[in-house]
Amino acid sequence: MNASDPRPEIDEELKSTESVPKNKNIFDNWINAYRSFMLKNVNRIVWPESTLQQAMYLFPGKFKDVEVASEGIYTLLNIVGIYHNTILTGAAASRSNYQPSMHTRYTHHYTQHNRRYKRIAYLLAVLQKSELLMEILSRRYGGEKGQKTSVLTIESAKSVLRLILFYVTKMRMVPSSVVPGRDFEPSMFEDEDENLNETPTGADTVDVDRYWTMPRTGRRLPLPKQHQLPSREDEVAEFLIKRVLHPDDVAPGPRLMHKLTRDGQANEVMYLLRPLIYTLLTYIVMRRNSNNRTKNKGGREQLLQWMPWIIGILMDWTYQNSVLTSLSEEFGGMRNARSKLTGLEKEELQKRKDDLWWWALRGKFYDSITKPIIDKVVKKTENVPLLNLVGLYFSDYQYMLENYHFASEYLVFPC
Repeated sequence: MNASDPRPEIDEELKSTESVPKNKNIFDNWINAYRSFMLKNVNRIVWPESTLQQAMYLFPGKFKDVEVASEGIYTLLNIVGIYHNTILTGAAASRSNYQPSMHTRYTHHYTQHNRRYKRIAYLLAVLQKSELLMEILSRRYGGEKGQKTSVLTIESAKSVLRLILFYVTKMRMVPSSVVPGRDFEPSMFEDEDENLNETPTGADTVDVDRYWTMPRTGRRLPLPKQHQLPSREDEVAEFLIKRVLHPDDVAPGPRLMHKLTRDGQANEVMYLLRPLIYTLLTYIVMRRNSNNRTKNKGGREQLLQWMPWIIGILMDWTYQNSVLTSLSEEFGGMRNARSKLTGLEKEELQKRKDDLWWWALRGKFYDSITKPIIDKVVKKTENVPLLNLVGLYFSDYQYMLENYHFASEYLVFPC
């Protein structure tokens, strides 16, 4: 084929796929053995892992005396969970009863077909899971100065990695989670294997609503539950509606996110840099306060204290109000822009909108408004049985919020 021949957009992206040869060594043998063990013992591994993650997250004592050890265990569990999700997502793709979410289809496509995306995405995911532990260690061994340096370094690294992903995906929106998640039940790995091994003992045992017989070989395959025929006539309409395919259901991975226009690219870059800009402004104000021996409590000084929070939330608010405007140029108006957004884009935009409450746990707003409200609730419930335990629980989280920069992200993005 000549170099001048036109190629579809998706073919160009798939053409960039780089196959990495597997080195046959001891390490690969151990990895393959572990993957095989993981797939054969999914329920025995996944459920205890998830339980431990939730237990460590909900255990407030980890934020004080044993914060390093408990946070280290919590971080390790999350990183191992990311690796397990990678194994299980690849194995689930071959299952007939697996219907991946749009987010999984999008991220799984890029992690499988783009080596740069895979490396950067998993590096970013590991960094997000370990950022609080690194901040705790830097504060313990480097003091406040070491903590500030660590926070700025981590925020800078995360911003750079997100910008690289934005470039690698050809200027598409960067999802909040850049690696495939766990959107399936672990039991599916056992149920289908058991059903496939079943053999009919007689003509009366064949259930045509549950199995499909292959014409040539006569082998029976189990139908997924969602494909079983309805038993009553009033269920037929609902059954057929569920079987209707939408464009997002058959679209290739890259098609689940539109390429952004120039205005959209500027808005996305602003959104990706927002946490870093807020952190830089916060530390600039803190350094100015430490250098001023006489603190002026006038209106100008108060406004300066609020400035990082105001600029940060204004950047977020500007993005929320301009994202559809930037897309309307391509789709021909705001009305068309809303209707032509893919399901994954709608989910991501809604998530970013819901995460606006994150600013209630930040900066001057937390010190002036949120913290006094929590203190009042804790004080009123301290003498009430059972409710006082809830107050102690919130007070432990207050300790975390007031001492660690990345603590609020765990309350907004706990998974």
